Parts: sequence; C-alpha cells; structure tokens
Amino acid sequence: MVTGKKSEADWAFQILQEKQGPVSARELVEDVLRRMNREVNSTNMASVYTQINLDNRLTHVGDGYWAIRIR
Repeated sequence: MVTGKKSEADWAFQILQEKQGPVSARELVEDVLRRMNREVNSTNMASVYTQINLDNRLTHVGDGYWAIRIR
C-alpha cells in the first residue's frame, strides 16, 4: 500500500465521492485547493484543473461539470 500526500486528482475524486454527483469545475477546483491548504488563485486553479483533466477516474459531463467516470 502506498501512503503519502494526496494528489490534486485524489482530492477531486474524494470530493466527487462525497457529493455523490456532478460538481462544477470551479467549485471542485476551489474545494481541492482549500483542502490542500493552498491559495485559491488563477495559477493554482489552472494546475488543479490540469490534473483533473489528466486523471482517467474523472470525466467532464458537460456545462462545466465533473463527475466520477463509470466503468
């Protein structure tokens, strides 16, 4: 088992699990940053959004909303 700090994508996945449904990109990114105790600014938001885009557990469902990909 690998332990350590959670990645941005791990936090996003956890948030989406807790919300049990799609979440707006802005709300998701800001929530990730808050949970990671990072400043909410455009640079950090862009970084988190990029990591969410790269994670294949998550999917864009339209109109700026993200959800957990159903396999």
